[in-house]
Amino acid sequence: MSIKKKVYLVLLCISLIATGVLLFNRVEVEDQAKSVEIIADYTEFTLFAEQLGISEDEMYKELSKTGISSVAVIEDTLYSLVNEQKPIEYGLWENVQKSIDWKDKYGAEAVSFLESDVSKYDMVVRTKDQALFDRIKSSIIARYDADFYHFFDEEVKTIVLKGTIEDLYYTEDVRYKDIEANGIKLPRVEVSSALEDIGLGFDPEKIQHVKDGGLKVNLRPINFARKNSHIAQAYFDDIEKYQEMPQEIIFGGREVLGFESEVRNYDPYLYEQLVERKIPIALIESSVQRGHTEQEGLTHLAQDLDYQVVRVFPVIEYIQQRYDYLGYYKGSIEVENTLYRAITERNIRSVYFRPYKSTMFTYQEVLEDYKTMFSDLQRRLEPHGITLGSPSVMPYHNVTPMLLMLSAFGLLVLGLVALKLILDINEKFEWLIFGLGLLFIAASVYVIPNLSVELYALAAANIYPILAIIFFIEYIKDILLSNKVYTFRGILIKSAVGLLTAVAICLVGGLTVGAIMSRSDYLLEMSFYRGVKISLLFPMVVFVIVYIVKLGYRRKLRDLEENKNFIKDLKGLLYENVKVYHLILALILGFIVYIYIARSGHESNVEALNIEIIFRNFLENVMLARPRTKEILMSFPAVFATIYLACRGYQKLLFPFALTAMVGFTSVVNTFCHSRAPIYLSTARTGLSLLTGLVVGIIALVIMEIINRIYIAYFGSKNYE
Repeated sequence: MSIKKKVYLVLLCISLIATGVLLFNRVEVEDQAKSVEIIADYTEFTLFAEQLGISEDEMYKELSKTGISSVAVIEDTLYSLVNEQKPIEYGLWENVQKSIDWKDKYGAEAVSFLESDVSKYDMVVRTKDQALFDRIKSSIIARYDADFYHFFDEEVKTIVLKGTIEDLYYTEDVRYKDIEANGIKLPRVEVSSALEDIGLGFDPEKIQHVKDGGLKVNLRPINFARKNSHIAQAYFDDIEKYQEMPQEIIFGGREVLGFESEVRNYDPYLYEQLVERKIPIALIESSVQRGHTEQEGLTHLAQDLDYQVVRVFPVIEYIQQRYDYLGYYKGSIEVENTLYRAITERNIRSVYFRPYKSTMFTYQEVLEDYKTMFSDLQRRLEPHGITLGSPSVMPYHNVTPMLLMLSAFGLLVLGLVALKLILDINEKFEWLIFGLGLLFIAASVYVIPNLSVELYALAAANIYPILAIIFFIEYIKDILLSNKVYTFRGILIKSAVGLLTAVAICLVGGLTVGAIMSRSDYLLEMSFYRGVKISLLFPMVVFVIVYIVKLGYRRKLRDLEENKNFIKDLKGLLYENVKVYHLILALILGFIVYIYIARSGHESNVEALNIEIIFRNFLENVMLARPRTKEILMSFPAVFATIYLACRGYQKLLFPFALTAMVGFTSVVNTFCHSRAPIYLSTARTGLSLLTGLVVGIIALVIMEIINRIYIAYFGSKNYE
């Protein structure tokens, strides 16, 4: 064995050990977060109670029997108070003074103040309800700076809040055409202000309704980003006052509690209380199921807390309307499927639940169905070791630079091996790249630690599928050169071995990606793998190169032993006379590639077909993890088909089937690129895909054998048994 091979082998073994340690540490962290909280939204369930004609107490008593453990009560705002038809009115001073009789609506002291010392951006609030006024007043004083507000306790109670131009809300642009068809744009009107959305404390009646129903209360605070010196302290005072410690804090609005726009940071008091009380903060998953809803100061606070956070899945309107979905799923089955996927596949540990809807404004009147759904959900979560209860928090986890460096050394070795197998590079050049690569890796994990994680995850996601491609094409080439006559049983064994080996290579690659991206910020998807498109497209390009190098373009069988016809084959491809059917095939292939890439995330408009959704849900219900559709129905059977065609000597038909098979290799690794998905689940998904793919592949072989025998019967014989 040469010195180079010995060095490579030693480094590869060390790398695999380091990767294994990283992987073990990740699994250990993931196993400590196995409990999920179901939080009901107070506002919507109260509206649901009104629709049913029952009291709030009755509603929450019923919910306490379902698996829901707490109810989120958000702070009152001016907007919510008016929306709830409380005896209160508000408006911008600029709009209030436009009324001719505005002075008749306020007390003498308030009128005097408004005439002398008010900006047009200020918010003017009035009410005749003494109790409501006193509650709002005490909450404002507890939260905001003294120069932010003025109170007038007269017959008409008046509150003036100091606003700025940055607070204003405007009407949408409106355009008309005049009689001569000339465009006319109406000016935007200042209709309100962000002051209508500032937190005004919690309604004790709402809290009592939830408690009387036997449920815990999760107090949701709202921040206002200026004049808020005491806002964080006021929130924790309310926690003590109502004796309701939240399992996690779900911030309302656009910032974390205590975030101050001038200093662009949150109140240190918030951090101190979170640490002292051991309360995690919530990351609300975005509507495209990637990352979380942006709130000012949230990322900074999560980092300071060593990622003591809980991922929250919000049941938003389109999910609420999945009752009796597609005309196929009766009742809440598809809502349950959605929650199940969020919890098992995306590390969701809190579900912000809202009631099923029949329209945008009405609810499905099936209160008894909630108990059934959560009972079924709990049953389905049991095989994953997940229970409903309090939200669990993953312990903080980091990737040590040394382990990352050792893991990356193996990627360097495998990358050079792949390059050597494809292009047969000069050995001196190989040693040069090897030396520079070692130096770069050793420096990068310390100098650019965050970027290095992404670089080496990207490298693993590309190198291992490329190795699988090289193996697969060499495997096909050996079959073609063997001149052996294969029985059907021999082809079946050959196909199974080929698929198992290729998938095993890619599985190691996927586990390597998962090990590298095992930091807390990746597990919680505050950071995520950004190379999905590259790792799907780049191996496809390499596949074409490897195919031409190894099998050539229209190369005769006797020439396959030579790997030096690449330029000649490439020229033959480029100078090919293009026919109309070539263009049609290119368009079809381009469309397939577009769908393949677009479907690799949730940000595109390319949605799964209804029949595909039903098929996926079926697999999800009968297996621990749903196999990937493109693997079991397309790519893995294509491996069998490619090997069958090679064994039967149909060399000209190999390329499209081999290309389809390659998609499965990248897909296996891509499964692990979703860092939020637990390692055990991604591994189970790959294993079940492989088993299912073997079954479908055998069926594909039988069909191809029947077609081949029919073809032979009509067009001539082949020399095989």
